[in-house]
Amino acid sequence: MPSANARETLIRHWRLMEVLPRHPRSIAVKDMHERLEEAGFKVARRTIERDLQGFVEAGFPIVVDNSQEPYLWSWDAAAPALTLPVPSVSDALLLAMVRDYLGPMLPPQMLDALKPYLDRAVQVLDGAKSNNTLASWRDKVHAVNPNQTLIPPKIDPEINRVVSDALLQEMQLEIVYDSLSGDKGKSIIVHPHAVIHRGQMSYLVGSCWNYQDMRRFAMHRIRHAKSLGQSMSKQADFRLPDYLAKGYGDFGDGGMRDLDIKVSPELAEYLDECKLSEDQTLTKMDGSDGWYRLRVKLADTPQLNWWLLSQGRELIVLS
Repeated sequence: MPSANARETLIRHWRLMEVLPRHPRSIAVKDMHERLEEAGFKVARRTIERDLQGFVEAGFPIVVDNSQEPYLWSWDAAAPALTLPVPSVSDALLLAMVRDYLGPMLPPQMLDALKPYLDRAVQVLDGAKSNNTLASWRDKVHAVNPNQTLIPPKIDPEINRVVSDALLQEMQLEIVYDSLSGDKGKSIIVHPHAVIHRGQMSYLVGSCWNYQDMRRFAMHRIRHAKSLGQSMSKQADFRLPDYLAKGYGDFGDGGMRDLDIKVSPELAEYLDECKLSEDQTLTKMDGSDGWYRLRVKLADTPQLNWWLLSQGRELIVLS
């Protein structure tokens, strides 16, 4: 029976093989070291380098790009896949729906590590559809955007990775940004506090240089990003739920608006089912052909103005 140290080394080697992406994707030893530490392995980077070199010398189809520093490692594109554990149909369904709906919100580093398992989950579901009704659940449910469908702008994968890593590690970023209505190619030092996915758009939220106010940066308009390797300056009072509740996610300035609205019977019925706020009041008005009076306090945002205008004749703002 192998010793405890031998078993731990074997498990670490297996995990290291799982971390390696398939060419043309690649990974540096620094990132492999972080992944192994996240998985609970306390190991030096030099040990990882020796492990990788040992894999190559043993004939494993591993590619190393030593044309630059740091060296980049990957499986050969034609290498056979490692054998993965076969999940149950219920576990496979959970993993597949994580990929479908939560994929854009997960750090790219995590998705890279999960990709073999997510792909395996889809294979299990496809193979089980003939004899397990649960395997067809993904074909029977779907989330629909209530707004006009738009094609999302393209975000450079490497920029997304750098920004996500800086947010995760709480490091300062230097970005080159094209403002929609201002400077193009401006270099900005950002202390990243959050990323917001709003419809088809994604925004980096952070303070800049030594200023305290938070700014939003559309991810697809970031032309270049690099981590400065320095800890960011955290705003102690920043909490993402509070930031969103004040309407900043909808481009508000933190102000609130008290609304007194007259709404049609049809819109009143809809707003009674899908409330604007838990604190809203909706009362039927006398002698008004079934119209209702709605009182509510909401974040004062361009999104609110758009919604009010979009209701047309179904709504009259009283004050």
